[in-house]
Amino acid sequence: MKYYQLFLDDVRNPKAVSLYKQNPVYTQDNWVVVRTYEQFIGLVSENFAQGLLPSLVSFDHDLVKSHYVQGVLTNFASFDENKASSPTGWHALAWFLKFHQVNDLALPEILFHSKNNGGVSNMKALLDEYNNFKH
Repeated sequence: MKYYQLFLDDVRNPKAVSLYKQNPVYTQDNWVVVRTYEQFIGLVSENFAQGLLPSLVSFDHDLVKSHYVQGVLTNFASFDENKASSPTGWHALAWFLKFHQVNDLALPEILFHSKNNGGVSNMKALLDEYNNFKH
């Protein structure tokens, strides 16, 4: 199996994230960047069929303008995934966890670089729930 680092964000690149996350991993040049939920699913699925898996995935939460608008309404303190008009990073993570469960794969390292604190809280809770279920 071969590995790659995957970065989901609608506008930023990993080096821009390194400016506020202070994590040197974001300064590396070997990231594969996808901008949408659909690109994320397509890339992970296609690469898996070719024997490639991500060793590290970094998730943004807000993937379209309406997500930002919804976040502003709560000052990014909370986010109701059920009210999202299109898939968020949370939805991408949910799909990714199910993909790993169905294919009996170990999860790679997962990071969250979103500035939407409510969205990050939701993604962390989803990941914690998955990890608690698996153990």
